Amino acid sequence: MCLLTRYLLRSCVPTFLLGLGAFLFVLLMQYFLKLFNLALMKGISFFWILSCFARLLPYFLSLALPMAFLVALLLTLGALCESGEVMAMRASGFSFNEILAPYLLFAAALSALLFFVNHQASPDGFHSFRNAYSQAAERVARVNLEPRTFFPLGDWRFYAEEVGRNGEVGGVRLVKLRGQYQRMRVWARRGRAVVEPGRGVSLELRSGSLQWPNEVPGGITTATFGRYHLFVPFVDYKKVHRDPDMQELNTAKLRDILRAGPMEPARRREYTAEAALRSAGAAAPLALFWVACPLGLRLERKSRAVGFALSLLVIFAFYGLLALGMGLGRRDLAMSPWGPWIPDAASVLAGLPLWRNLKRA
Repeated sequence: MCLLTRYLLRSCVPTFLLGLGAFLFVLLMQYFLKLFNLALMKGISFFWILSCFARLLPYFLSLALPMAFLVALLLTLGALCESGEVMAMRASGFSFNEILAPYLLFAAALSALLFFVNHQASPDGFHSFRNAYSQAAERVARVNLEPRTFFPLGDWRFYAEEVGRNGEVGGVRLVKLRGQYQRMRVWARRGRAVVEPGRGVSLELRSGSLQWPNEVPGGITTATFGRYHLFVPFVDYKKVHRDPDMQELNTAKLRDILRAGPMEPARRREYTAEAALRSAGAAAPLALFWVACPLGLRLERKSRAVGFALSLLVIFAFYGLLALGMGLGRRDLAMSPWGPWIPDAASVLAGLPLWRNLKRA
């Protein structure tokens, strides 16, 4: 790597990292309060929040990386123009192509990284986050049993006429709401409830009966007991089933679903547009390079303020066109593979006359 390339990249990378951190912070903050409140209510440690952020990081990188690259490129080129370094490099015999080649390589490296992130790491990480969040939301950190109050307990609903200080309960009634032996009913004259943190409630019931529906329509099987032990888990994680959202499926799974056979037209359009969006998003740094470079090289005065304002304008235009393209793709199957590419194509087309004017200067 030549000295000029190292210098140009060293001028851009700190600004890129600062912008990446700022954009990631803003994107993650929308989840922070939600996760913090859940962790506080459920008694979950702060490290769980950090693990959730780690799972969400690839998902937000797909948005933050192109924006950070655009801001860094405009600010860096503007600063180089303002300080006269671009003019000095041009006077030394370097062409615009040679000056901008390191940034093109940087954009290509980011696009290669985003290709993996968008198609594999982001959906897998988001799926892991949604599973962790669903399990945490169903977790019971503490059980405060009150007399004559129905209390949801895993797959059961619990009721007790009397509740003592040491877990002693009287007039106990339990109803199985879901799972195996659904609608099973348990009644006991006395009993004792012991909470096992993080696992469930162990019940020791005395002098009671069980009732559950049998195969005869309207029939009920009844049994009595003198002592009965029952463990009620807070959540049966092995049986928790949650259909993943489209954003949680990596691109290979999306394409397998599309090839599997007939499906609803609206769903086919959404899945096709989502797969195209991931490739178009990966190409975003390369597309933004063609419009950002000629704009940045025209900044001479107040480059930082103007460059930041220009970057925001380009970001709004880019993601506005992206929303338009996704809308078209979800409404028309013929546009589904191409709609998400509209902002990339628009960036390249907008950059062509800017580059022509730059070469003439």
